[in-house]
Amino acid sequence: MMEELIVLGATGSIGKQCLDILKYSFDYVLVGVSLNSKTDVLESYLPYFDHLRYVAICDPVVAESFHRKHPSYVVLSGENCNVELVRMAKEASVFNSLMGNVGLAPSLEALKSDRDLFLSNKESIVIGSSLLKEVLKTSKGKLYPVDSEHVGLAKLLSKAQKMGIDRSSIDKLIITASGGALRDMAKESLASVTPKQVLLHPTWSMGGKITVDSATMVNKGYEKIEASFLFDWPLERIDAVICRESLVHALLSYRKDEKTHYLYEYSPCDMKVAISYALSKGKLEAHANSKEDEEAIRRLHFQKIDPDFYPLFATTVDTYRRYGNVGMILYNFVDTKAIQAFLDGRLSFLGIKKALTLCTARLSAIKENLTLSGLSSLEKKLSAIADTIVQETMD
Repeated sequence: MMEELIVLGATGSIGKQCLDILKYSFDYVLVGVSLNSKTDVLESYLPYFDHLRYVAICDPVVAESFHRKHPSYVVLSGENCNVELVRMAKEASVFNSLMGNVGLAPSLEALKSDRDLFLSNKESIVIGSSLLKEVLKTSKGKLYPVDSEHVGLAKLLSKAQKMGIDRSSIDKLIITASGGALRDMAKESLASVTPKQVLLHPTWSMGGKITVDSATMVNKGYEKIEASFLFDWPLERIDAVICRESLVHALLSYRKDEKTHYLYEYSPCDMKVAISYALSKGKLEAHANSKEDEEAIRRLHFQKIDPDFYPLFATTVDTYRRYGNVGMILYNFVDTKAIQAFLDGRLSFLGIKKALTLCTARLSAIKENLTLSGLSSLEKKLSAIADTIVQETMD
């Protein structure tokens, strides 16, 4: 029997790739989608999904227009439409590819109602790991990572178990980064880079914010935090390295016979590989490296992350260590707003670092605790503080 699924953030990069897979799936039937306002993107997918019943559109004006054109769908709208969709499609598993803090509430709703959650929305973990941890204690639903790095780690840990490698023998989990569009630029030139330069990612095609986060390495800091939560692994035993070709997504180092050995997750630079593995709930066979693959891996270019060129990688992780989820709510608000100011031409690229440095200086004064009932009001307060911080950065 095919499993019902809803896709949140269906018109974003990851959401569209998920829909492309679902067009030909014999495992899932798509019953609901959510999006912000790009109904023109959704229109091209509608003929493929006869069972689609629910469409959640954040923009109320766009939602009304879409409903007039397609009266057969149940159309939801407003800022809470993602949670409403999860509640309404009560038998469906949830694929969450939303961007930003808005992804946390529907992630919690899915797990609270015992649904499986396929998670691409990294903020759900970065700002809400404590809430997710509590819900997962009693939920019958399971959480499956979608990001290529965490899918890679899941494959490697499964492989290690099959090889008889005990967890205690594993030294480190290692995720990879491309280095972003500015990786070959001199540090002295960063002050004058343009949005166009930053958005020219060398190996991936992604949305604006995550592409900028790749250039600053904030994104990799988030992924290290995610890996710690997803695999119950200490932060200090998770590392990141640059793989310029983005063909190795994760590594695992372990000790055997008093020597260090490595396992690699080597696969194409294509998110559909990771999405398909996640949707299979780990049942797909991981790619087994051939001798040719091993030769290709040896020809790849790996390098350490330079803390002087990418200072925000360490800052991001340290902020999480010191201030937890509440600190990361403000941190992500500042990062998001500073990136938008940069993309709009109102802030320099280095202004993003300056804004996040101001953010960390303010966090010791914030004493609120994170609760589900208080999440909305806390976010409004911290969003306003973030506006102030970014404005101060621009002054």
